[in-house]
Amino acid sequence: MLLRAFGNTSLRVSELGLGCARLGGAFQSNPRQFLDVIAAAYDAGINFFDTADMYSQGESEMLVGRGLRGRRDRVIIASKAGYQLPARRKLIGHIKPLVRPVIRLLKLRRDQLPAGSRGEVTQDFSPSYLERSVEGSLRRLKTDYLDLFQLHSPSREVIERGEFEPVVDKLRRTGKIRYFGIAVDTLDAFAAALARPGTQSVQFTLSLLEQAGAPMFGQAGQRGVAGIARECLANGLLVKAPAEIDLDVYCRSPEEREQRVRQLAELRNIPGSLTRRALDYPRAVPGVSVTLLGVRNVVQLGSLLSAAGA
Repeated sequence: MLLRAFGNTSLRVSELGLGCARLGGAFQSNPRQFLDVIAAAYDAGINFFDTADMYSQGESEMLVGRGLRGRRDRVIIASKAGYQLPARRKLIGHIKPLVRPVIRLLKLRRDQLPAGSRGEVTQDFSPSYLERSVEGSLRRLKTDYLDLFQLHSPSREVIERGEFEPVVDKLRRTGKIRYFGIAVDTLDAFAAALARPGTQSVQFTLSLLEQAGAPMFGQAGQRGVAGIARECLANGLLVKAPAEIDLDVYCRSPEEREQRVRQLAELRNIPGSLTRRALDYPRAVPGVSVTLLGVRNVVQLGSLLSAAGA
């Protein structure tokens, strides 16, 4: 596994990282499989693990902490904060061992739940909330520090106000975080993140289907800001067989659906492995330090690593 510089920081990161959003969850019958994924990623040379306090109601962080026990000084753990889960989701997080057998017995699927039962996710980037969130992440991860702390999907306005800066400085001084980054969802938020002097990394979507961020990653690289590319497989669109894909689930409008149909047809007509090209693309974009792989099991991880030549 190739190692790359992480912007102007002292970190050296594997060119492929493990995105941990899919680790855990009440609808997963065997949590042990996620520990196997973490172990397999580490054994393959992956040293960058990206999680967040909200992923699987905190279970993702707990799994990462358990899976990397005894290896802390050889890995880079990145987490995020800024989202607030509704009370009902927090409750599920506490009683998952009791809920999982019921879900298996009733053969429930996530998409069968009414939207109202999940509650509404809100955001809070106030200094007090961010500080509490980092403390919670450290407890779940069973570590004294985060290598990288990121704001989780703030708007351009939140970034421009910069009200988070004092608490970020405090967390740095006390050794609870080493570096600071921002995971963004829009190009204007990306630009705002690059405009803040204290930003050391930016995370954004980048794939063969979503290439708009490539120039921004280039600007990040020129400024010494590390780039983290996520969703390189476009949530599975670039690796699933056509018969497995329901584009209505992925697309927000008929126009977007037509665009995706056209893009996928063009990509599939090019000779060679589409999976390999999907994994090669973000790694070749200037400014990208690490490309995240999101998987649920060891088989998926092994298949992607093999396709990537890693």
